[in-house]
Amino acid sequence: VCNMQVDPNTAAGTSEYQGKSYYFCSAGCKKRFDADPAQYVAK
Repeated sequence: VCNMQVDPNTAAGTSEYQGKSYYFCSAGCKKRFDADPAQYVAK
């Protein structure tokens, strides 16, 4: 969401979308992704 590199071992959150895991630096970024994942995956 914010284009920050995130270590899966220390990620603040994780979401699954279309069979792939996405890791987030903060709960806020995860929430934004979860609201509209297609917007971010298309980037």
